[in-house]
Amino acid sequence: MYKILLFLFLSLNLAAQIIPPAEPIEEEEPKEEQEEKPVLFEEPKPAWKQRMHYGGNVWVQFWGALYADVSPMAGYDVTDKGTIVGLGASFIYQGSSVYGQKNNNIAVGGRAFVRQKVWRPIFAQAEYELMNAPNTETNFYNWEVDGPSRKWGGSPLVGIGFYQGRGAEQRGSFISVMYNMGAPSFGYRSMQTFGGSGSPFVIRIGYFF
Repeated sequence: MYKILLFLFLSLNLAAQIIPPAEPIEEEEPKEEQEEKPVLFEEPKPAWKQRMHYGGNVWVQFWGALYADVSPMAGYDVTDKGTIVGLGASFIYQGSSVYGQKNNNIAVGGRAFVRQKVWRPIFAQAEYELMNAPNTETNFYNWEVDGPSRKWGGSPLVGIGFYQGRGAEQRGSFISVMYNMGAPSFGYRSMQTFGGSGSPFVIRIGYFF
């Protein structure tokens, strides 16, 4: 019995000597940080593009007949004090107000304008509008019964307006009231009037960004 125990004891000591000691675990070197990819930023607009404005007037009404006016416009800041000069175009459709008649009218033209910031969202505007329309009393102040079927007529307008919900910025939706200085002697008679048919006060509603 003692021989067996002594044999087991010697065997365990021998095994302990044969098993090599555990090698220390080497820490892995940190991987090289990946190179950060450059963030692509949008290139700033040229100075002249930052001064550009785009927008226009839109008007639709159904007072007896369909009347629609779409007038795009573009302007450019010429000073740092809110002075904008620009050009625009007008496309107007006026349906017949008499049932059964098909005398729908289409008027086209252009305009040149100057818009000046007055205070915060308020602006003043002066423009000259040149329109070509059917020669009837509903289109021109100085209409001619025996004249050409269509003619050109110019109207100088001045007025004031304001932008909505934009603080002191001269951008966004706007409403303005223009006075037609050609009425009632010459010029185009707009249906977008304030104060009744034939009034020289014209309402403008649109956007300008």
